[in-house]
Amino acid sequence: MFGVACLGGGTCCAQTNATFFFDAGRSSFDARKYALALSNFTTFVELNPQYADGYCYCGMSKWWLGDYSGAVTDYDKAISLNPKCGGYYCNRGQTKFVLKMVPEALADYNKSIEIDSKNAEAYFNRGTLKMLGLTNYTEAVADFTKALEIHSDPHEDDIFFWRGNARLQLKDYNGSIADFSKCLELNPNSESSHVVMTNLATARELLRQSKQQSP
Repeated sequence: MFGVACLGGGTCCAQTNATFFFDAGRSSFDARKYALALSNFTTFVELNPQYADGYCYCGMSKWWLGDYSGAVTDYDKAISLNPKCGGYYCNRGQTKFVLKMVPEALADYNKSIEIDSKNAEAYFNRGTLKMLGLTNYTEAVADFTKALEIHSDPHEDDIFFWRGNARLQLKDYNGSIADFSKCLELNPNSESSHVVMTNLATARELLRQSKQQSP
């Protein structure tokens, strides 16, 4: 599944000591040392409070630490500094969805896509929300399909998995079978491969039953 990783892409122009904390935070974040990353990014924004990506990284670090409310606050600040960055809305939407703020999360995904129509992660996340939060499987399939058209993430097997589940709910068994099969082809050794195989078997059985019931 996509992770929280949408950024503004700005260039850090802070003073040298602030840049040190930003770079140290990035290194810690990439090493998945999120508590240390947060400490560095917090120091960075104290020294350079007008750099939006610093708050975004604080929010991303808090996400991984389970502080979702704190993450939303940081994304709010990043957006206030740079309201034209679609990635910030995508991240905030994902966090709000975890907090079960479904309408607010949907609004953030819509805004993210309005700003950047090529953000595959926003389409994927919105599709997941429409599927799990709104049970709107038709629109979920449309969002997953759009994400596949424009994605740049190597884990596209996740998109096929979720689209397969949405198609299964719509009784599109052939489409579901195709998606689950593609998911396994792309990542046959994933930790969730047994779930994919179970869902694939279910789709095949339901297809068989539907054919038997057809006149």
